[in-house]
Amino acid sequence: MVGNLFLNLYFLGILAIGYNSFKKIKDSSYFFIANREAGVLQVTGSLLATVLGSSAILGNIAATYSIGWAGIWLLFCAAFGLLTLLPLLKKFEQFKGYNLPELLGNFYGNEVRILSSLIISIAWIGIVAAQIMGAAQIMEIISDFSYIKSVIISGIFFIIYTILGGQLSIIKTDCFQLIFILLGIVFCFLFLPNLETAYVAPNLFNEKFNYMDLIILVLTYSSTFLVGPDIYSRIFCAKDSSVAKKSIIISIIILIPLAFILTKIGIFAAGAYPNLTNGQSPLLHVAANTLPKPISLLLYFGLLSAIISTADTCLLTASSIFTEIFTKDLKTMKSIKVTRIFISVFGIFSILVALKLKFILSSLLLALSVYSGSLIIPCFMGILGYNFKKNYVLAAIVLGGGVALLGKIYDGPNSNYILIFAFVINALTLLLGRKK
Repeated sequence: MVGNLFLNLYFLGILAIGYNSFKKIKDSSYFFIANREAGVLQVTGSLLATVLGSSAILGNIAATYSIGWAGIWLLFCAAFGLLTLLPLLKKFEQFKGYNLPELLGNFYGNEVRILSSLIISIAWIGIVAAQIMGAAQIMEIISDFSYIKSVIISGIFFIIYTILGGQLSIIKTDCFQLIFILLGIVFCFLFLPNLETAYVAPNLFNEKFNYMDLIILVLTYSSTFLVGPDIYSRIFCAKDSSVAKKSIIISIIILIPLAFILTKIGIFAAGAYPNLTNGQSPLLHVAANTLPKPISLLLYFGLLSAIISTADTCLLTASSIFTEIFTKDLKTMKSIKVTRIFISVFGIFSILVALKLKFILSSLLLALSVYSGSLIIPCFMGILGYNFKKNYVLAAIVLGGGVALLGKIYDGPNSNYILIFAFVINALTLLLGRKK
């Protein structure tokens, strides 16, 4: 099968880059932050490739298919989150650590670092699982593999690739993968027939998506770009704050038109194929039934690139953060070995979650809700220079994350209010422990 051949060649090419980076790992800074040598092109490419995973592309179009133009808010909220990050960049210039929990540890102490490491590591399994689910859906189409086999193969590939080169290989391949991503999306848009007949008047709010839903999306999604371990891992790879700033601005400029393109594709899918079930991806259905074969193949590999670039970043983030609980310091060669072990462990757990869950966006939003409800406010306040008693910070993290988890599990008519309450109780607990 031609698809199998292309898929094998693609995977071998990515693994070759990973192996080449593996040989260049000189110390822990190469493995975890690419030796802080990334320029504007590399940081921009890596930021966008990380943002544009299966949730942003497949999830955006699936949301648009269901709720109309309101689906555009997903990428708008991502761009807004990056915009709010810009004023904070100067705050990171003196930080010499490798990840977000280290930053929290500097603010509030070792116990907070350990607790935040546990939360992020566990929550990020859901995000990696979402990418594996997306990869499996695409591999089913490209190759003759079943969904279960595709989940296992893609998961193993993510594990091996991340183990090899760490951040050094990720930062190198993200720009290459971003080209595939952008070409796939743009050509899909350009080759859709009769787009003008699929016109629906833009309505950013409707009975399926209201102002309260937008508030929740900002709290649980935009906030992860303002304070997010994967985004920060890109920033920490940059040569300086000027490189990081330019990269974020370019990323925002690219995300805005992409939001319109993806939403328009979703509107087209809703008009052309109105009877898809929840288990069917509108974008993949459009690619298989509407686009010319060469364009659909380009789109499939663009999506696969998007998924890989997000999965490897998230897998490394979760594993390295968890490693630090035991090694207490990532600046050793031993920490690389331990991280590689945890990459395998977290990768296997992500495969199991991907086999259990059915919906990409629900997996992602569950993970992000727990993370944002527990850690966004403490980290943001710490960056701004506020200080709180350690026990109150720990309580705020547990209460905020626990209530956010209940809100997502309950998933009833009042779930949005429960999620908002998670942020309120998190903030109030912190304020009670503010140091004079």
